[in-house]
Amino acid sequence: MSVYVFLGPSLPVERAREVLDAHYLPPVSCGDVTELVLDREPPTVIGIVDGLFEQVPAVWHKEILFAMSRGVRVVGASSMGALRAAELHAFGMDGVGSVFEDFRDGRLTDDDEVTIVHAPGEDGYRPLSEAMVNLRAGLAGALRAGAIGAATHDTLLAAAKRTFYPDRSWGQVYVDGRKAGLPQAELDALRDHVRSTRPDAKRDDALALLARIRDLVAEGVQPPVCEFDFEPTYYWEKLLRTVRQQRGERAMEQALGVPAAAALARLAEQQPEVASAALLDTLVRREAEHLGVLVPDEIRARHAEEGGALREVVSGHLRGDLSGPVLRELERRGLLDAARAGLAAGPDAPESGGPQPAVPLPSGRRE
Repeated sequence: MSVYVFLGPSLPVERAREVLDAHYLPPVSCGDVTELVLDREPPTVIGIVDGLFEQVPAVWHKEILFAMSRGVRVVGASSMGALRAAELHAFGMDGVGSVFEDFRDGRLTDDDEVTIVHAPGEDGYRPLSEAMVNLRAGLAGALRAGAIGAATHDTLLAAAKRTFYPDRSWGQVYVDGRKAGLPQAELDALRDHVRSTRPDAKRDDALALLARIRDLVAEGVQPPVCEFDFEPTYYWEKLLRTVRQQRGERAMEQALGVPAAAALARLAEQQPEVASAALLDTLVRREAEHLGVLVPDEIRARHAEEGGALREVVSGHLRGDLSGPVLRELERRGLLDAARAGLAAGPDAPESGGPQPAVPLPSGRRE
């Protein structure tokens, strides 16, 4: 069984591995779930804890439905996973933990409840602000323990909710309490309670998700019950094309050592017969797929034409599709090593392969 978990600031990966042996990926964004499922054997389980939704488009609901329609069990909790699970539990997505339950049952409705800012991946996605759900959990626990009274609890909770999410912290809670003239004894008791209990609803729910997946695997994972028809749409097809193109460009860059745009441009100059054959192969394949006919590989391989103008116009648009045929053509002709060496010896490659195709979704907030 293969298990993939999207994890970031809610829980360190080292701690997660103590609970569940899985493939751990960075916080999920648009296209990531599709990448795991599209044109390959899908995972058995996908767990979604953390996600990005400001600098990049957030993971689509339709991506999760697509994975489920392919027989993947998708489990969400804690943060982005809790949001998507609350929105999709009626379609068969599994949700775990108190944050999921609060969103599912309508006690929480705002995305900012789980939104934080955090350090980049190289710094372990260290949280740089406190999630509202964690402040809620800490204040509620202090109230139950008798550290603070109801009036102090309500005042601090309202002040935290008014605070912009990047500025939320326990330190800011204490500042708000002093500004509001709340009893210093209660603020001191709250501080002691938080230090001793370390309230963290997102951490606790992330651990619960990992334990849930571990139990599913031990019991034998059953595919989700999907009582819906997955309908492809224009924007869905556009996302699939984006994912395939980015996958193809990554494969070409890994094989040849330079970005796909630079590789194709220089191959067109250095080995035009390879670029022409690959372009013709791509066009024949795509047209055959469009018409629903089968064109055997040996027939496509016999086609050869220069097609210089067509290549110049179409190659950039089909860069992702061309990557595979170009690599196959180089291998068939025994030119892969020579191409790699020639590209490495050529002029400096650009830092990137040009603008990435836009994924058609407005951005939200960063987790």
